[in-house]
Amino acid sequence: MTDGVGNEVTIPNKPERIIGSYLEDPLVTLGVTPVVQWSVASRESTQVYLEEYLEGIDPIDSVLPLEAVMDAEPDLIFAPGETSLQSGDYEQYNSIAPTYVLDQETADDWRAALTEIGEVLGLEDKAAEALATYDARVAEVKEALNEKIGDSKVAAVWVIGGDFYVVAPDVASGAVLFEDLELEPANAIANLPEDAGAHWNPISREALAELDADYLFLVDGDPDTIESLKSEAIWSGIPAVEQGNVFEVSGKSSWLYNGYQANMQTIDSVYEHIIGE
Repeated sequence: MTDGVGNEVTIPNKPERIIGSYLEDPLVTLGVTPVVQWSVASRESTQVYLEEYLEGIDPIDSVLPLEAVMDAEPDLIFAPGETSLQSGDYEQYNSIAPTYVLDQETADDWRAALTEIGEVLGLEDKAAEALATYDARVAEVKEALNEKIGDSKVAAVWVIGGDFYVVAPDVASGAVLFEDLELEPANAIANLPEDAGAHWNPISREALAELDADYLFLVDGDPDTIESLKSEAIWSGIPAVEQGNVFEVSGKSSWLYNGYQANMQTIDSVYEHIIGE
């Protein structure tokens, strides 16, 4: 089989020990439990939103140290783009276990990544079923939101390290809010340049004061800054604050990620906070 970057890869029959660092979301969606899970910050930070599926799974550093990869004894490695193989070249990883690299465009598109990994593992039906389930849930929630809030404006702001960031409208939870659920983005999001690049983009306190969101999701990565913000004048003038439509979500939640599991959790979060059922 030829992978996304042109490598010829011999896929083992029914692999049982798979590494898919930062591809855990599509793997668990397909019913596959990886042997290790992606982590950063000296293995202390993992994708907490997947803990239901990855409880007890050892972390591996995001740079994929070759020794740690060998210790995991994989029979197949998935990599989300060539740059994810940070501790050696392709041949070094491939000598440990067959290594299948997704091209970057596919890796960045959760639907495409889920579909391709499903094809590699012979689980195409499970991938297709997940996509159908997702689309049905989107349609259901979109209709309910349209009836409840119409064209009211929505924003997601991540608070971390004393700074504020708005989500881009076409990635991570922004894609869920503004592409899938077709909610109306607040000014700070609608006015982002098309080449902004980042998933989350810095917003000044002055711009925050002018935010015209009727519904505001605060991704809480800095409780002290949020509490301080609530006592400032810039906060009280935001329409969502005036209307009581501010919802705090954990900085360790699905809102910072992308994938079937992440997006379904974000959709459920939006539904629970706005529809309230």
